[in-house]
Amino acid sequence: MEQLTPAVPTPGVIASLSVRPWVDSIGDQGFAPMLITHPTPRRDVDTAAAIESRMLSVAHALGAAPAHAALPDAGERIAVHNGVVLVRLDGTPHTLTTRAGNWGRVICEIGHVLLAVGLDPLPTGANGAEVNEYITASVKANRLHFAAASVADSARLMYAPVELPRP
Repeated sequence: MEQLTPAVPTPGVIASLSVRPWVDSIGDQGFAPMLITHPTPRRDVDTAAAIESRMLSVAHALGAAPAHAALPDAGERIAVHNGVVLVRLDGTPHTLTTRAGNWGRVICEIGHVLLAVGLDPLPTGANGAEVNEYITASVKANRLHFAAASVADSARLMYAPVELPRP
């Protein structure tokens, strides 16, 4: 059976995504994960299959692989500009954005971000315990995709030539 490449995320999908950044450490080594999820369904077209398809397109556009695969290096695709974190997605000129705050300063110091894309929805108001439970269950079910992304020195440097889909 032929493996189909997921569609490129649309501007509407990108705008609807929930982003949860935080800083963590293992021993004395700090790291900065960014969990990217779909909000809980709000429309009839937001079926489990439709949400999974959208999130697979996001994972693919970020160069992410399933949790049980080797961690891919997604290259320079993060930048902090004017207090906003910009995340480049392959195949589209649109970026995923979130406010930087202290997390933006930390990722510039660390130089890398662990991108985590969940294939299942997570309520936008989920608390820390619910997010931890989501991550644990998603990893066990192989429903979370990961990639290591580098932080570019400027937003201009994170942009590679964009290959737009052919009509």
